Amino acid sequence: MWIKTVDLLDGPVEDKLHSGAFADLAAVVPANDDERFARAAALVQLGRFEEARGDLQALMAEPRLAAAAALELAACEMRKIGGEAEVLKLIEPVIEKGGAEAAARPRALHLRGLIEMRRVDMQSAVKDLLAAADGYSAVASIPGSAQVNDSLGTVYAALGQVDQALAAYARSLADKTVLGDRQGVAITLGNLGRLAFQSGRYADALHYFNNDIALARQIGDVRGEAKLMNDIGRVLAAEGKTGEALVRLDEGLALARAQGLSGIAFFCLKDKADTLAGIGDTKGAMAVLSEAHALLPERGADFEKLLLDLIEAEALKTDDGARALLLAEGALQQLTYMDLPDVEIQARLLASDLYRAQDRTGDAAAALLLAVKRCKARGLTRYLRTLSETMARYGVEEGVSEESGRAIGWRPDEALSGYFIREELGAGSFGTVYRAHDLQRGRDVALKLLQIDAVYDRATRETFLDSLRLEIEAAARARHPGVAEVYAIGRDAVANPYIVQQFVQGRQLRAVFAEGSVKTLDRIAHYMALICHAIGALHRGGVVHRDIKPENVVMTDAGAPVVIDFGIAHVAGVVLPGFQGGAGTRGYAPPEQATVQTPEKTLDIYPLGVMAWEWFSGARPEKGRDSVPDPAPKKKSWFGGGGDADTHTEAERAFFTLVREMLAPAAERIADVEAAAHRFEQIRTLAEAERAAKG
Repeated sequence: MWIKTVDLLDGPVEDKLHSGAFADLAAVVPANDDERFARAAALVQLGRFEEARGDLQALMAEPRLAAAAALELAACEMRKIGGEAEVLKLIEPVIEKGGAEAAARPRALHLRGLIEMRRVDMQSAVKDLLAAADGYSAVASIPGSAQVNDSLGTVYAALGQVDQALAAYARSLADKTVLGDRQGVAITLGNLGRLAFQSGRYADALHYFNNDIALARQIGDVRGEAKLMNDIGRVLAAEGKTGEALVRLDEGLALARAQGLSGIAFFCLKDKADTLAGIGDTKGAMAVLSEAHALLPERGADFEKLLLDLIEAEALKTDDGARALLLAEGALQQLTYMDLPDVEIQARLLASDLYRAQDRTGDAAAALLLAVKRCKARGLTRYLRTLSETMARYGVEEGVSEESGRAIGWRPDEALSGYFIREELGAGSFGTVYRAHDLQRGRDVALKLLQIDAVYDRATRETFLDSLRLEIEAAARARHPGVAEVYAIGRDAVANPYIVQQFVQGRQLRAVFAEGSVKTLDRIAHYMALICHAIGALHRGGVVHRDIKPENVVMTDAGAPVVIDFGIAHVAGVVLPGFQGGAGTRGYAPPEQATVQTPEKTLDIYPLGVMAWEWFSGARPEKGRDSVPDPAPKKKSWFGGGGDADTHTEAERAFFTLVREMLAPAAERIADVEAAAHRFEQIRTLAEAERAAKG
């Protein structure tokens, strides 16, 4: 239905626009500018954009009709791939100055929101669409409200927010039903079909699409019919009905080409190439991809080019795996800056297969785990079966649950079935840790609320959280008594990220240092060996802790050390964009951590050496290994006194040697934490024997 953006002088003409008599108006031979505008607007509603364009361009010279004509012309330009700049040029003046009718500015905001959707800037799109909705509501424009709710539903669906999408579509459908807007109802039916397809309800999707295509034919909406052929083809392809899918896609392509609808023609070609790639027809897929590329402008259309890269990767994955992986990884890198979970899940599934073909099993598992978490978090259930089957085939397990919407509060009535905070345990640069009671599961937990919004931009925050998800999965698979168990990762009721870990009852190792209850070398070496074994379990899972210090080790009441706090841990193979190190705690982090780009396991060896020396000597080695005596016979004096190095026991000399190797520059540092654990065990045995010999 037409949104009134100008008051036409010929009342009957405007009435026809409002009643949806677009076919009648399109057949009119205009006698004046108002009739010319009405005919052009009707042609736009019918998808006959080329016929409308000339009249609209001429009407922009008429002051009374200029803003309304610009908006209708913008709707024409919207249908061209790469036409975003032209649309913005037409609508920005209307956003700034308004038009003859109060609904003109909301309509311009609505169109800008659609452009932002196309550019995959979903946050800006939501902002403009909500502003348009407020504007339509203020002027009581029911057609405007109905249409903007359709657009909001599409954004929410793209973001994987299924409930919000359904609510927006329901509001739109209710308004259009009251208005008797059959064309508008057809648009919403199509959107509901796409949402059903996204959710894996293929029969429901086809039901919506078939009803919609019948309605489109009744009202003469050729554009809508072409788009629906594309949609039906996608559903049939997903059901494995390849032959039928290709027929529908070719029918949609023919209609789009006949009407000059290059955007729909592109997507028909894209989905045809995807279908052919899926059945292993590499030659056919590449030929269709070439046709699709020909419809794209040299500049712009980055998202459309990304989609074609992914299909090319699928087509080439058997014949040219290296090229396929290059394309898939490039697409995933771009998707980091978008919020399109549907496309991202497909890309990660493809990348998983390609990694597996190169025996990169860790990368393959990481891709699958991130895909399944995105799938569950965004309600994209149509991928769950494929993901589950793939994970089972490759032996990949999901060890940590993903939560959302659980309340967190300082009183039980605030937390409801979420987390009731009992006390603050500590705070750092990345968040605050609380002791909380899980009211749903009836147990105390360590709840870490992450505070990263002010640290990184949105895309980097999401990459950071993905890295954290993978690290948590790896830590969960470690299944080591010296590593705190991680129960869940999630977002609270206002979308703040958090981690739920085992609450370890005991004292921080810092308190043990202070009280001096453990001070003999044999006991220090024993506990250091246990801590090294725990870190070794993390390293085997691909996790580098990066913030080992006495505050992050708890000595349980039973006398066993447990490593906690994975807030800035790093998963091998996942690098934060722009990461320049700097994480960790001064005095414990190795010198290179401030500049290293890809953290290695040796980053954790250094702070273990610092802890060992601090425990033994009472002070951190501020000068690195030079703070620790060289056990060579000619060296004299060490901390706290003088004397020849030979006066030290064999266990002490072995301890000095090991700690110096742990504090050495990265290239010389002992590389294996399990080797360090074994040597601490040997030191313990030596120290115990020496103590026993002294009586």
